[in-house]
Amino acid sequence: MAIMTSPRTMSDSTPTIAIIGGGPRGISILERLAADYRQLDPSKNPSHLDIHVVDEVQPGEGKVWRTDQTKTLCMNTLADAVTLFTEPGASVTAPVVEGPTMHEWIMLIRGEELGSERDPGGKKTDLFTLLPLSVGADRGSLNSANGEGRAAASPSGEAAEAGESASATGAGWSLADYAAEIAETRPESHPSRALYGEYLRWVFSVVLGMLPEGISVHQHLARATKIEEVPGGSATGLGAGAGNGEGQPTRDRITLDNGTTILADATVLAIGWADTTPDAMESFTASAVDMHPALTWVRPGNPADQQISQIPSWEESQEEVLVRGLGMGFFDLMAMLTIDRGGRFIPDAEARSGLRYEPSGREPKLVVTSHHGYPYQPKPVFGSLPPAAWLPRFKAAVAELDPAQIPANSLDFGETLWPAILRDAQEAYYRVLLAAEPDVLKKVGELIDDPATDPWRLHEDNRLDGLVAKESRFDLPYHADPVARFAEQAGEAGQSIDELTARIADGLAEDLAEAQSARESAVRMGLQAIGAARKPAAVVDEPGRFTTESRRGAYAELKRVGQMVGSGPPAFRTAELLCLVDAGYVRFLGAHPTMVVDPETPAFVMTSPVTREEPVESRTLVDAWLHKPDVRSTADPLSQQLKEAGRMRTWLRGDGTASRAPEVELATSRLIREGGQVDPRVHMVGIPLQDMRADMTISPMPRTDPLMLQETDGAAVSVLRVVTEKR
Repeated sequence: MAIMTSPRTMSDSTPTIAIIGGGPRGISILERLAADYRQLDPSKNPSHLDIHVVDEVQPGEGKVWRTDQTKTLCMNTLADAVTLFTEPGASVTAPVVEGPTMHEWIMLIRGEELGSERDPGGKKTDLFTLLPLSVGADRGSLNSANGEGRAAASPSGEAAEAGESASATGAGWSLADYAAEIAETRPESHPSRALYGEYLRWVFSVVLGMLPEGISVHQHLARATKIEEVPGGSATGLGAGAGNGEGQPTRDRITLDNGTTILADATVLAIGWADTTPDAMESFTASAVDMHPALTWVRPGNPADQQISQIPSWEESQEEVLVRGLGMGFFDLMAMLTIDRGGRFIPDAEARSGLRYEPSGREPKLVVTSHHGYPYQPKPVFGSLPPAAWLPRFKAAVAELDPAQIPANSLDFGETLWPAILRDAQEAYYRVLLAAEPDVLKKVGELIDDPATDPWRLHEDNRLDGLVAKESRFDLPYHADPVARFAEQAGEAGQSIDELTARIADGLAEDLAEAQSARESAVRMGLQAIGAARKPAAVVDEPGRFTTESRRGAYAELKRVGQMVGSGPPAFRTAELLCLVDAGYVRFLGAHPTMVVDPETPAFVMTSPVTREEPVESRTLVDAWLHKPDVRSTADPLSQQLKEAGRMRTWLRGDGTASRAPEVELATSRLIREGGQVDPRVHMVGIPLQDMRADMTISPMPRTDPLMLQETDGAAVSVLRVVTEKR
């Protein structure tokens, strides 16, 4: 059962596991630990096990999904395409525990039955009844005990002082605040991040309620800053160094930023999007802001955490705001600077965006740029979950490979897999375009499969003459880099910012129309193949099988283009952006921007070679993007300390180049020490490993045997074995 304790030094003798991070992976680790504990031989299990969950934000939701953020921010994932539960047939060691997807959870909250297709054995519904919710439920309902009397107890005053908190108590909205969203959510909806946080918190509470006898969970609203080895001693009272040699470390002392210490036999780090130290440009920008108080710089970060209240409105400043970034961080920023400031997007059938913007007077005007200068493309509006991508050649090419026989840095992605992906994308496009002309489609298919064909530039192939009109062909280079094409069309004369903005706006209108056509869009079906190839390609690469040259070339292009066309915003965000462009609130600077600081004005000055180096000045600069975690420059104090202690090292690719990821043993997620030894106790999972492990940034999707749940299962099994092997 879940209990709370108050001593400042925790678990001096009880077998103890620490989970650092209370977001989705931390929750999954706890659930997998409990599932594995139930199946172990009781004679091998410790009679009691303490588990400590540490997070500086409410455990059960984590920083990104916390429930106190604006509901304007939505998930990039569909409601029925995310779960935190394993499923029958999953590649896991601990027993499967079935539970509802987020959309199924919402259905159950609405009082709907899942039916035999969604819940053939009724196990998802049974799990929900352990902690049922309704739209009228208040926060306290999440603390109700289950039938066995196990509850997530509220912390006592002493426990609160020790930095602990209950699983679902304290500040937060009732589910009644989500009534409209819950009522309207469909399988293909993009839920608010706050509502997903509620789902995560519910899962966490259910896991606490299902804990087997003998397991106690302690929660700490704090940050772990240090992990130190403790010489000698044994968690099970067997004597100093039992089984490890006299005086050898058998436990770790974890220090939290509130002074609490935890003695742990095994630890899992699930720290998520760890910050990095400022690079040279950021240090320069920070110095400029320090020297010139009139300048405002909103640093890179999670949109919900950025200080956007500092951004002045157009009416206040009479100057545009400079923004770097055109990915998901930008769309979040755009929504918060308009909707959350009282602006309204009103349906308008006469507008090409389908919207008309009604300003509040509090919104700024933006000049936006990025490395390639074009916004991420909208997700198709399928009206259901997306169909499977068309990838027969790529799947066949992958099936021919034996990963166990592929050494590191030996597989040329550009030769073996990239052409198959491009041919699949071409065929996916023409299967839609030529659906009514099977004979022409057959001829085009033969051309696609001709070894002499360049699938990247098939649109230029003269053999298509008489088969497909030039304007109807799949122009992959354009979709991969629209601004480069606009610059090419402008020629030596170049183009102004307003001219480029008009071209991008036309492109956005086309993107939006294609997204709304969804299955009937040849373009979207072709691009879907490229986006969908990223995960299986990453699995082939793990860890570092692709050659250096192909990693920097074709594989980097797959990831870049796949991200832009496959991980873009919901279509309604693109419609809002187009509406704002047409209303004069957003302009586009171009690609490859340069930024300097004019100390006289003072002002940030930004230019792009795409727009004749036309300068735009502003006293406000916003970086609408998020650093990728990098172990080489991490700002996370715990990771820094582990590096200094030699218990964490950078993973090196096969060619010896350093990655951004710490190195772990893939099967167990245990850290690799500086000298190459596997750390006996400390594990790491998740986003910081994305250079080494595949699919680290994607939430678990049902019916796909998610890699995240395989990872958390492996780590959970390992930490429990570390504890049981000491007995």
